[in-house]
Amino acid sequence: MKRFNSIMCKGLAVAATLLLSLCVYGQDSLAYSPLARFNPPLHITKEVLHSSMVGCGASNVLDTYLSPYNYTGTDFRVQRETQRMTTLWRGRVSNQSLIDLNVAVNKNHPTTKDEYAGGIRYSQGWFYNFMEGNIVNPVEHSSSKWNFAAGLAVSAYLGAVYIGRSGNNPAQAKANLMIDASGMVSYDMDIAQRHFLWRYQVSVPMTGVAFSLNYGQSYYEAFSLWQYDHNVLFAYPGNMPSMRHRLTLDIPIRRYVVRVGYVAQFNQSVFNHLKYHSYTHDFMIGFNKYLYRR
Repeated sequence: MKRFNSIMCKGLAVAATLLLSLCVYGQDSLAYSPLARFNPPLHITKEVLHSSMVGCGASNVLDTYLSPYNYTGTDFRVQRETQRMTTLWRGRVSNQSLIDLNVAVNKNHPTTKDEYAGGIRYSQGWFYNFMEGNIVNPVEHSSSKWNFAAGLAVSAYLGAVYIGRSGNNPAQAKANLMIDASGMVSYDMDIAQRHFLWRYQVSVPMTGVAFSLNYGQSYYEAFSLWQYDHNVLFAYPGNMPSMRHRLTLDIPIRRYVVRVGYVAQFNQSVFNHLKYHSYTHDFMIGFNKYLYRR
């Protein structure tokens, strides 16, 4: 875990440097943009992007409440995203709703035990757009090929890890409610007079609450006998260092927009002397649809 924390800290530094440089670039370009006094038309603020993707990849899960060993296998993921512009701050704030569902089927190293892990996360975020136009549909409504947005999101997660033949406690529940810091970057790439849109988003849980049993505590003691033992804990990067990455490419095909992507999630925690991590890498494919709200 120490090695991963070091890698994650370096990744955070690189991401922060990239986002800050793009932010400075965006602020410097305002004076030269034809939309310097941008006031978004009504049809832009009512535009909504719906994106659906499915995919699969690799999974690596450790939960010392159930087993001291890593379990590896295949991860299956579904994501549903909705983005829209709002009228906040003269139309510079966008809203993102994201539902993320995954199920992993893993085995231990000798392949003698099966593990099933997964859960569902729902997040609702608000992002300030530093460039004129909007990051929902920057191909049609932006003055720059680069677009950058940053903000906060509220995310709720509910999941579980199950290992057969793990004694009296074969499963461990996972639940947390967090405030995430998040940033987005998009780039409009022209190829053969067609617009291919790259998007990258990184999210880092900053503060919130999480559920965890204590070392040696059973679910019978916690929920039948109501023996509370530090089961609701304050979560922050010190005991829950995690990152979620999302890189997508929107490909126009006639009247449709196909989206391909890569999702990497590094979730880990140390609560009540119990270590947990879930590392997943998924390759995704889906489609986008633009609508207009009434």
